[in-house]
Amino acid sequence: MATHDLYKGLRFQRKFSQCKMFVDRKKKYTLVALLLLRATLVYGARKNLIALNERSNQSGMIRGISEMVNLLAPKSLVILVQNETKIDRLDKLTVMIHHHNIPTCVYYDLEQYFNLIEENLKNSLEITSLIFCHPEDMLQDITDRRLAHRLSLFIFYWGASQMPSTLNHNLLKEPFRVAIITNPRRNIFRIFYNQAKPNNRGDMVSVNWFDGNDMTFKRVPLLPSPTEVYKNFEGRVFSIPVIHKPPWHFIVYGNVSANAAELTNGTNSDDAVGFEMDLEKNVTIESDDTYFTVKGGRDHNLMQLIAERMNFSFQYVEPPEKIQGIALGSEDNASFSGALGMLQRREVELYLGDVAVTWERMKAVEFSFFTLADSAAFVTHAPRKLNEALALVRPFQITVWPPVIITILISGPILYIIISTPYRWRYGCSGVNSRHRNRYKRFRQRKPAFYNMRYIEEMSYTRVRRTFRTNDGQDYPSLDRCIWYTINVYLRQSANIPFDGHLARFFSILLWLCATYVLGDVYSAQLTSQLARPARESPINTLGRLENRMTRDGYELLVERQSAFHAALVNSTGVLQRLYRLTRQRSVNDSFLVKSVEEGIRVLQSDPKYAVFGGRETLYFNTKRYGANRFQLSEKLYTRYSAVAVQIGCPFLDSLNEVIMRLFEAGIVEKITIAEYEQMFGRHKGGISHSEETVRSTKSTNSDCDTDGTGSKRKTDSNDKLHPMNLRMLQGAFLVLACGHLLGGICLFIERHIKMIIRCGEIIDRVGVKVKCVVGQLCPQWR
Repeated sequence: MATHDLYKGLRFQRKFSQCKMFVDRKKKYTLVALLLLRATLVYGARKNLIALNERSNQSGMIRGISEMVNLLAPKSLVILVQNETKIDRLDKLTVMIHHHNIPTCVYYDLEQYFNLIEENLKNSLEITSLIFCHPEDMLQDITDRRLAHRLSLFIFYWGASQMPSTLNHNLLKEPFRVAIITNPRRNIFRIFYNQAKPNNRGDMVSVNWFDGNDMTFKRVPLLPSPTEVYKNFEGRVFSIPVIHKPPWHFIVYGNVSANAAELTNGTNSDDAVGFEMDLEKNVTIESDDTYFTVKGGRDHNLMQLIAERMNFSFQYVEPPEKIQGIALGSEDNASFSGALGMLQRREVELYLGDVAVTWERMKAVEFSFFTLADSAAFVTHAPRKLNEALALVRPFQITVWPPVIITILISGPILYIIISTPYRWRYGCSGVNSRHRNRYKRFRQRKPAFYNMRYIEEMSYTRVRRTFRTNDGQDYPSLDRCIWYTINVYLRQSANIPFDGHLARFFSILLWLCATYVLGDVYSAQLTSQLARPARESPINTLGRLENRMTRDGYELLVERQSAFHAALVNSTGVLQRLYRLTRQRSVNDSFLVKSVEEGIRVLQSDPKYAVFGGRETLYFNTKRYGANRFQLSEKLYTRYSAVAVQIGCPFLDSLNEVIMRLFEAGIVEKITIAEYEQMFGRHKGGISHSEETVRSTKSTNSDCDTDGTGSKRKTDSNDKLHPMNLRMLQGAFLVLACGHLLGGICLFIERHIKMIIRCGEIIDRVGVKVKCVVGQLCPQWR
């Protein structure tokens, strides 16, 4: 029994040991399985899988995200859940967000989500995205699609406990707005933001905490506002393109041996060609130096003031081709050249230099509040003096002279009809006194008027002989005498009334008043003013007049190459379109395009049959430099605004607008402009400022008065004092006198020849009669 019991005990012990070994082996397998499951969960959490083991922790995540969204208070929220992402209780999250009255939509398709973001950016709508995935899987796609914008905020959450160390900071630079939420402890959430500092390094900085246990945030608001962040740039250095374009920027080019302190704006271009302005002579000369320094200018001073207010510094870079830039390619996918192209490619931060705001440019860059309210205009040569030989006919316009001449011509016949009509009725109706009528006819068949001594009698106030009388004893005037009387009245010469009747007196009084006070005095006053102030051509200050000159006289239009005004001509309609067509037809190899407005002014100075199209302020400055009395500045064609150009989606645009608006409202922008002009040209005693000239030119844009390039009235001559009259001014009177002598000589020549012809005819008749008599006497049979 003892042996049997011992055997049974050993057998039980062996089975127990085997069971214990099995249990230990099962525990090991369970532990390995748990470790593998944990590794799988960690790996899946890093690769777009949010798997929360505890239901309570998942509820804390939903509560924390909903509270953060509520504090952020977006206008609309888009939740992106990719197809491979598994999220429990997503409906509960959307319901909690809806309780805060925030519109929410959920997307599972990545392409549809990108299309939604693009559509909102086109409509300038602010949108916030909550994305449940790792940032590395989305940043590159968002950047490639150019969806980074200040209106789009991307919030990433994938259940990580800390920030990933492998994020590419270059992808997180401006204008990308990225916020990352981490979950370091249970019910504790940490918010990181890439635009917490204005240094544009792409660093994710911790900006806030949320404690789900007591439902509190570390600070309010959830994210710092861009206005507060970019109020102070903390000495950040901006790269700004610059172009030599007076009066906005004055660039002086220097060689390599210049002072290193002045060569901070150097370029590496080997064939850079620029312009250098001699500030003392106000002229521009070409330069081949590759280093440049900005010496001044209105926009340079304004940029310095903005930099001082926003605490940043800047360095100038020279854009390719030294132009602002124009759109190249199709309208939907256009790329810009020049300075705007650098801004579009995000090579520079901003650009200030008389940048006109256009719809075409707004597709590639954004613009701040306007820094200049300008207008388009064109410049032609100043109205030249008209030929003074025609000064006697200029007191009246061409449409006035025909009625005046007709009035003078019909005045004599009307006077004759008034005098002779009663007697014609009397003689025609009575049927008597036929002998008197025959005598009157014989009287009318006498010699012409210039043989009648009646005119000498009127001039000498004597009576040489008696003329024909009517029954009542009054002299009956002839038609030529009535005409001669009216001409004497119009010429303000003394003359006797040709008939002593009431109607004749009344008509003579009216004729005298009309000739003396209406025609004579007005003509004399106008002629005096024309001689004292020589007449000039009508100014070419409207597009209609410019079109007439281009069609009739062959004028050509010049415009700065690849500028906003070049694009305005290309896309224009109406009169501008017709002008552009005429310009294109007459130009050879785009000869109407010039490098700058300054070059166009020089071409206009050498050849007056040109017109330069551009901004009114730029044209005003250049005409002032080269002599305002040489050019004619047109009226305002259309309003254009210049502003600071920034990148698409620039995060500090609101802060920049706030500074510019304050400067504009305080009048500092206008003061900078006036100070720049006064520094360049000075202000003489008794002179007017730039703002006064602008107001004066605005009021007189629709008038036809002679104005110079500044818009003020042109003086009578280069000197303020009036000059005494010379023979050149009076050449019109001498020409009229010469024409009168020539006409008198021609009449005398014709009269003499007519008289000789008549005498020859009379002699021939007499000879013929004598010959006939002689022949009749010698040959009676021939009679």
